[in-house]
Amino acid sequence: MSEVTEVTSSWTTVEQLVRVLHKRWDRGIYLKQYLGGEPWEPLALAVKGPGARELLGRLDDVRRWLVRFSRDAKHFVVEYEVVKGRHLGTNRIPTRVRVESFAQLCQILGTSSDVRTVDSLIVSAPELREWVVAHPMVALQNADVWEQAVEVVRWMVSHDLSRLYLRQIDVAGVDTKFVERHHRLLDQLLTVVLPPGRINPNAGGFSERFGFLDKPAYVRFRVLDPGTFDLPFSEMTVRIEELAEIEPSAASVFIVENEITYLAFPPVPKALVMFGSGFALTELGDLPWMHGKELVYWGDIDTHGFDILNRLRARFPAVRSILMDRSTLLSHKSQWVTEPLPTSRALPHLTPEETALYRDLVEETQGPSLRLEQERVRFSLVDAALAPWL
Repeated sequence: MSEVTEVTSSWTTVEQLVRVLHKRWDRGIYLKQYLGGEPWEPLALAVKGPGARELLGRLDDVRRWLVRFSRDAKHFVVEYEVVKGRHLGTNRIPTRVRVESFAQLCQILGTSSDVRTVDSLIVSAPELREWVVAHPMVALQNADVWEQAVEVVRWMVSHDLSRLYLRQIDVAGVDTKFVERHHRLLDQLLTVVLPPGRINPNAGGFSERFGFLDKPAYVRFRVLDPGTFDLPFSEMTVRIEELAEIEPSAASVFIVENEITYLAFPPVPKALVMFGSGFALTELGDLPWMHGKELVYWGDIDTHGFDILNRLRARFPAVRSILMDRSTLLSHKSQWVTEPLPTSRALPHLTPEETALYRDLVEETQGPSLRLEQERVRFSLVDAALAPWL
């Protein structure tokens, strides 16, 4: 018989004993044993009661404690010891309570309905029994969505997800919001029933992990010279995977961060301009023909602008930068603003000149969190910077 001794008050109350058992119940200990078919091991909890001296000095308190304890412990098996005193005679004081069966434990804790619920969860999805036995409390916490979650799991098991988006899960009452809210539960259940070959352990999200089609990456670009693209459009937004199959005849590709700067970018022979839109521009590495072009990047003069340049150059080592130099920065002092959350991480792909300016920004040589956004640069400097291509 195991004995629990967490109770440490002056005189033990039944409420304290029940709290001890509830702590263990909430950890799933007893439900795991029950669901796993383990034989019940009777357990005992120590009871600290009054001694002979307290019986003599606090008789009224002792009587009240005994009455209350006897009333509240009706579902326990109570063990007593006899305490004798010269002036008090023989008295029976509780020393331990026992729980002889799992049913008795549930009666004490009021958890019989939890047991019925978890049993019904297993009956409704026997293929997930192993998981429920291992995680009974998680299963109980999700009992209200269990039926829908199981239907989602069964639907995913029976379909080729490589041709479907998450939105196409066809289960009554289930939408993408349901999957987003309960993705941890679904992930655990699917890991039990799917073969390893259908799970990507290195994926960054639910869709990728289980093989759904992911939202495609797009690139937006303008044709700066009509002769570089055999289509009657001056501007396009296309899927990167499709643009990868069509190589434009442009010799140069300019990449800028600001949308208005992108729209106002002047005509350049044999060139395109792409709207970089922050760190997403590193997806341009999926365009194999980019490696054969002259790439020119123009971003904000701030720590994140150089971070983006560094990431881009990690993909395309020969990429050049324009208007991201000390001269441009110092000629626009009245246009300086504050960068909200500067970075200071090492950027190994910058040139020595870029590295020196980046270090000054990190060390706040010219001022705290300095930033010159590209839309604040005078456009006459843009024309001058593009002179070699014009």
